[in-house]
Amino acid sequence: MSDVKVDPRRIIVEILEKYGELNITRISKLSGYSFRSVAKYLSELVEQGFVEERRYGRLRLFRLRKTQT
Repeated sequence: MSDVKVDPRRIIVEILEKYGELNITRISKLSGYSFRSVAKYLSELVEQGFVEERRYGRLRLFRLRKTQT
């Protein structure tokens, strides 16, 4: 059996595609990755322009960035 590595960022993008806007805790539970890891991957995805973040006080919500056609 081969060791296939899946990019955690891809898993997070797929979760956001399926569920829409979510907080880090929910993404962590759905993905199985730690809160810290998810926060790091989301930060990278925001920086790369794939994901956008909205804040409501301490609550941080993430969703896929809508592409303009």
